[in-house]
Amino acid sequence: MLSTPFGQVSVRDALDILLVAFLVYQGYLLVAGTRAVNVVRGILVFAGVWVAAQLLNLTTLSYLLGRAGTVGIFALIVLFQPELRAALERIGRPRGAGAGASGAALQDLARAMERLAERKTGALIAIERRTPLGEYAATGVGLDALVSVPFLEALFARNAPLHDGGVVVQGSRVVAAGCLFPLQSSDGTYRRYGTRHRAAIGLSELTDAVVLVVSEERGSMRLALGGRLGPDLNGTELREQLRALVYDRVPDLTPPGPAAPQEVR
Repeated sequence: MLSTPFGQVSVRDALDILLVAFLVYQGYLLVAGTRAVNVVRGILVFAGVWVAAQLLNLTTLSYLLGRAGTVGIFALIVLFQPELRAALERIGRPRGAGAGASGAALQDLARAMERLAERKTGALIAIERRTPLGEYAATGVGLDALVSVPFLEALFARNAPLHDGGVVVQGSRVVAAGCLFPLQSSDGTYRRYGTRHRAAIGLSELTDAVVLVVSEERGSMRLALGGRLGPDLNGTELREQLRALVYDRVPDLTPPGPAAPQEVR
């Protein structure tokens, strides 16, 4: 037992407090940087008003806030279903590194991106890491081809049947093309970006995939990771980031914060 100004505290009590603090901190990490942060603030204000009403014995206000809180819990579950799904997926994500692409495959990916950017040909490529991308690959045309520059160029060629969809890469192989990726919500940050860029951000929000995107408008190459879109990259920078994120399997490396929105398609 440990004597404190608040009374006797046992080792079990201290452990209980530490575990609760750890869970609260982990909960904060899950919502940090997402639209759920503002909702959490709103909930805290709501709870503060409800507690004040209880202490001041404001019966009617306490009753109304209590009823509203019960309904609000179910409303929040429905409204933030994507965020809750992403949070649970991160909790259950394997901590070990998944099978990464070979150095040769990453070189081919980077070279294909460069060639597509030179021609201002739009492209969207998701590289699987620990989170399986099978459900997104299933929305497109199933393939089983080795990553190569000519193959990727053919997939994204203008007027090609699979040009507008995304490509899923597992290891050193292209497993699907023409895939539909979830769009990033229009919360104002990326609203001026086109569908291709918002799809890259949206998929990176829900998974740990490294998502590459080429702009048709500017011929720029960018990388989305963790719900953030990095700045324009040149060939050397793209190769370095791919090696760090996929080949060397650095789990928590994220690109710099988003640049000012410029893309329109």
